[in-house]
Amino acid sequence: MPIQLMREVLQPLYSAANDAHPGLLIQRGYPVYDADTEEGRRAKTAHLQEICAIPASPFYHNAYQRWQSATTDPLRFRQLELALETRLFIGLTGGGMLETGCAISHSYGMPYIPGSSVKGVVRAHARTSLFGHEHPEIIAELFGVDADPDPDQGWAQGLSGLVAFHDAWWVPGSADHPLVEEIVTTHHLDYYGSEGQTPATDFDSPVPNAQIAVQGRFLFVLEGPRSTPGWLDLAEKMLTAALSMRGIGAKTRTGYGLFDPVPKVPKGPVCAWVDDNIVRLLPKGAAADNEVLRRIKTGEVLRGKDLAEAWQKIGDASLKAEALADIQSRWEAEGWWESPPSKGARKVKKTYTGENDA
Repeated sequence: MPIQLMREVLQPLYSAANDAHPGLLIQRGYPVYDADTEEGRRAKTAHLQEICAIPASPFYHNAYQRWQSATTDPLRFRQLELALETRLFIGLTGGGMLETGCAISHSYGMPYIPGSSVKGVVRAHARTSLFGHEHPEIIAELFGVDADPDPDQGWAQGLSGLVAFHDAWWVPGSADHPLVEEIVTTHHLDYYGSEGQTPATDFDSPVPNAQIAVQGRFLFVLEGPRSTPGWLDLAEKMLTAALSMRGIGAKTRTGYGLFDPVPKVPKGPVCAWVDDNIVRLLPKGAAADNEVLRRIKTGEVLRGKDLAEAWQKIGDASLKAEALADIQSRWEAEGWWESPPSKGARKVKKTYTGENDA
């Protein structure tokens, strides 16, 4: 029997929306639950496909850039960009009637891995390793310990860890879409449904179950004491070992949630529009110049008003945000963003930041 999940007055608003928050569609956007008919099953599949087709918004691109820039201090933070080797299930139980879910940032609408989950996986892996058995006091210092009434355990009286594990952010551009459809097939539905009371046999019919998984790369950020950066080195090694060997999220025993153990160097975003327009605006004959001279001319174009004016004319909001993130990252690499090298560069920066419109 179909079960209506959304008020009728809201259904046209969802269908008419030009963009959407994936978390809202997972939690509240499924209008009617009907698993008993073929039409109902097709409607659920279409709804999951709609969710998985949502790209990262310009709002998220800008937020990611701010977070990446805010955690660059090498004495205080450690950034690791790790790529998924297999797809990731995180937050499966949060989907309600969809029977699938995903950990979605409430503010930005993109998947993330909670810092508490990252810390839990790394701590569990470290404690069961040979190092953890030989050096429990170091594990306690690194991750902290709960309050212990035993006065003989001097270091175990409720200490916080020296290293903080922040939420892992999905890296924009690391995949066409962060969310992807995945099928998990249950082969013994009656066995699991009866908690083992009904025997599992080779004659049971498989039941395909549509799920939402995550693909791409994540930026992991560790934060530790500035006076002893060695703790960050140790935590980084434990993090890469845990995520590449143990994995994170649901269904890790079947191979989901595993990461490549070789970290990628976090780079600024690259937008083809910026490269194309720099080439277009370069003086004629620049291609024949030597490397040093060509670099100087490219820098002049990058911080020049012609590129800023071309950027202002971009009509696609998503492309405009990607181009700005790329331009800002290039300026920051040269040290121009915080300290523009000339009066003209300061004026161009105001164009990018919107101060000229104020």
